[in-house]
Amino acid sequence: MSELIQFVVLQRSQKWVVKSRELERALGDKRKAIHCAVELANESGKNGKPALVLAGSRRHEFAPIWTFGKDSYPLARSVSHRRAKTDRPKIDHPSRRAG
Repeated sequence: MSELIQFVVLQRSQKWVVKSRELERALGDKRKAIHCAVELANESGKNGKPALVLAGSRRHEFAPIWTFGKDSYPLARSVSHRRAKTDRPKIDHPSRRAG
């Protein structure tokens, strides 16, 4: 099996960036960046170069969010909204803690 081409979505300053090898595209928000990365990965896969989309978190961890040949294309809007929210921190409210 050939090597997977990685398209990485990460936040840099106030923009979201899609990176892959020499490619780098800056976008306004994470949802747009995810869609861009999936489109690029899908084209790569159709051209015989299987691809994977990874999303970075604030902790510098990367999680796979889309794989050519495994996940649906085009990416459903509801899925992209859900994935765009994956790295938001959970707030532990004191009022919810058991006493």
